[in-house]
Amino acid sequence: MTRLAIIGTGYVGLTTGACFAHLGHDVVCADIDADKVERLNRGEVPIVEHRLDVLVAEGLRRDNLRFVLGAAAAVEDCEIAFLCVPTPQGEDGSADLSYVEAAAAEIAPVLPYESIVVNKSTVPVGSTKVVERVLKRPDVRVVSNPEFLREGSAVDDFLRPDRVVVGCDDRSAAITVGKLYDNVRAQVIVTDPASAETIKYAANAFLATKLSFINAIAAICEGVGADVNDVVVGMGYDKRIGTEFLRPGPGWGGSCFDGAETLLVADVDGPRLVRFDELSTVELDGLEVLSWREGQIMPEFMPALGISERPYRGDMVDIRTKMGRRLTVTADHPMVVRDGDTTTIKLAGELTDADWLPISLGQPLIDTDISNTSSVHRAAAIAGLAPSDLIVRLSEQQAARARSVDGRLPGPRRWDTRRSRTMRLNEILELGLSTREGHVGTATNGTYVPAEIVLSDECWEVIGLYLAEGHIGSDGARKRVCWSFHPTDEQHLADLVADYWRSLGVKVTVRRLTTTLQVSISSRVLAAWFEHELGSGTNCYDHRIPDQIWEASESAKQALLRGLWAGDGSWSLLNGGPSVALEYGTVSPQLADGMLRLLGELGVVARHKVARTSKSTVDTHWLVISGADQIEGALWLLEAHERADVARHIGRQSKRIAPTGYQLDRKGTAWVRVIEATRRPAEQRVYSVEVAANHTVVTTGGLVAHNCFPKDSRALLKIANEAGYRFDLLAGVIAVNDEQFDRVAGKIRAAAGGSLAGKTVGVWGLTFKARTDDLRDSPSISIIHRLLGEGARVQAFDPTVEAMKPGVPAGVEVCADAYAAADGADVLAVLTEWDDFRWIDPKLVASKMPGRVVIDGRNLLERTAWNHAGFTHLGIGR
Repeated sequence: MTRLAIIGTGYVGLTTGACFAHLGHDVVCADIDADKVERLNRGEVPIVEHRLDVLVAEGLRRDNLRFVLGAAAAVEDCEIAFLCVPTPQGEDGSADLSYVEAAAAEIAPVLPYESIVVNKSTVPVGSTKVVERVLKRPDVRVVSNPEFLREGSAVDDFLRPDRVVVGCDDRSAAITVGKLYDNVRAQVIVTDPASAETIKYAANAFLATKLSFINAIAAICEGVGADVNDVVVGMGYDKRIGTEFLRPGPGWGGSCFDGAETLLVADVDGPRLVRFDELSTVELDGLEVLSWREGQIMPEFMPALGISERPYRGDMVDIRTKMGRRLTVTADHPMVVRDGDTTTIKLAGELTDADWLPISLGQPLIDTDISNTSSVHRAAAIAGLAPSDLIVRLSEQQAARARSVDGRLPGPRRWDTRRSRTMRLNEILELGLSTREGHVGTATNGTYVPAEIVLSDECWEVIGLYLAEGHIGSDGARKRVCWSFHPTDEQHLADLVADYWRSLGVKVTVRRLTTTLQVSISSRVLAAWFEHELGSGTNCYDHRIPDQIWEASESAKQALLRGLWAGDGSWSLLNGGPSVALEYGTVSPQLADGMLRLLGELGVVARHKVARTSKSTVDTHWLVISGADQIEGALWLLEAHERADVARHIGRQSKRIAPTGYQLDRKGTAWVRVIEATRRPAEQRVYSVEVAANHTVVTTGGLVAHNCFPKDSRALLKIANEAGYRFDLLAGVIAVNDEQFDRVAGKIRAAAGGSLAGKTVGVWGLTFKARTDDLRDSPSISIIHRLLGEGARVQAFDPTVEAMKPGVPAGVEVCADAYAAADGADVLAVLTEWDDFRWIDPKLVASKMPGRVVIDGRNLLERTAWNHAGFTHLGIGR
């Protein structure tokens, strides 16, 4: 008999303690909840787990199982202490080790000499070192002994395991822990801690792979008329495969973004703003995503662990907030919401106008070498201009260097280049010369622009004016970059643009037309630079913020926005003053998104309004900045001659009120209230991204949302990423699983006649699996969300769910028995594999249902009996 202390009496701790007591050890279990300890000592088990109540009663009767308050009281006389405390899992698989560390710190002073501490909780690789660091007890050995308990069969899994895994660098300590299982018939595997911890994740991820694989095979079977049950039997006789976990079902527990939403990503090429539906073209290796963390004063780029894309049929939710932020996600997408002084997670479909969402403010740190030059000839190559099409005018220094190596050119050509001091770009590249100091053009007498342009603040202001007032015109092969200003009021802006380009040696034309003052540069090369190198678009409808700005200085960002505001911005007095508002209008949604983000980086929270004038065919996006304090801090947006006027007006305000439309917390995050979250049915492709550590994404307009991968295999994705391996196979497994939810919901919809609006669906099974009361990550719940989203009325029965409880979707009617759930139903769906459902009389069910279709999501029911009762029985893959 070994004296054991079990710290924590949750699902793992209570099962571990009761089973070790059953095996003959002396066990003391600790918890921090006094009421729970008292109830356990009376034999009252708080969770549903087959045979667990019997073992607890047995241990209490034998007096080798006791429950005490506080970890210190449990370990003072123990030989081995098991840490079985919660490790809440983030969306990327990372575990919160604060409970483990707190428990270790509590027991460290009272642990007996040379005792052993065992990590039993699900913990990340390296957690034994964390516990050792907290304990600060060189005499105490820390061992990893991961649990492999399945909900609903945890007692049997403990007492009749497939294997016992023990990991420790001290082999004698590992063997001591292994001996605890002497009365269990199973192989004990002794290894190092990292291997023991990885075995847990690898096993679970492989099982998920098998489940997703057979669900994909089931879909094929339905398409070709095969029976997946027979296919599984035929596969299972192959000893290399077997039949375990080759059972199709509704999936194993995800949420996604609409493809038009945006995120800021970064890799070796620097940061760039992309749409979610562009992620498939992005290489995952080394990819980072802009993310937000509660309590931090700025966002940060964090590694992307995975990206997925899948077809989706179900409810999308259009979220609209104060300050005009909008986001479209699946109804089951987790959103970060404020809960008092902290945050919590709430599904998009459950948001109300009482919820507040965060907007990220501040500039992230960019961990790259920032270049302030931009290549013009590289853009020309992207535009289809070959090196032999480009003429480079050499500087004196370039010409001198060229004369030292141009002997490799043909004689006539050599003298030609020396005389004209020009070379074709292909010749420069062949001679290994730099283009940096040269000017590039396409015709001998045409316009020449610098081969590399320094992205100075003055340059960014000119780019801002292009985004506001510019376009690229075409006349056959000729291209012109144009800026169009008011013919009389904006002469100074035309001069600013013309003077800048002339200072670089570029030929500029300024023309005063009837309705405009136009600055133009005829250059295919410069047009290619604006369109392809900067990616700034060619007209007012497709303009966007150049990605180079995301790693530029604060003054450069201000210059770009100042140029934009000078072109298409304005300021006005509200109700005659003295309050002031700054406004900017654009018909380019991507430009508006980039500007909102850029303003947010500089601490400005702009309101986003979308409107359409009577004569317009497209929406206009208005960005509005208000509030005296905010405008005072953003006077740099205005031209010099406007700043004094605006400052004078806001200086007349005798009282300054807090910002309206949003609230700033102490760390600089802006919080905006939800105005509406509108559900709508959709059939489209949706997209997921998994972000390490923070589990959040800074999305369109700076609005923060949770990331979205399903939970079961996130941990291994995180481990793979940290090890430098791109686990595409596992990402594919996750995508197949997501599709399975939609397929099952689609079967129910088809059975209801093609539409669920106004139809009643009876559901048998709500829990994650049979013989447990756990609703977390339940496939049934994910499918029910889809049914409710399409307008169905859902009445459900589960043997362990007697009434509405947290986790059951709002709108579900919880029934007292299976027959009540079927009463009046148009379709019956079996979504959890409770054995109780096998023995229900199908004829009695038929007498209660107007619809005679059962969707057997677990292939649980006897098809022949249900067919004889008049039902159409539709399983998975058959």
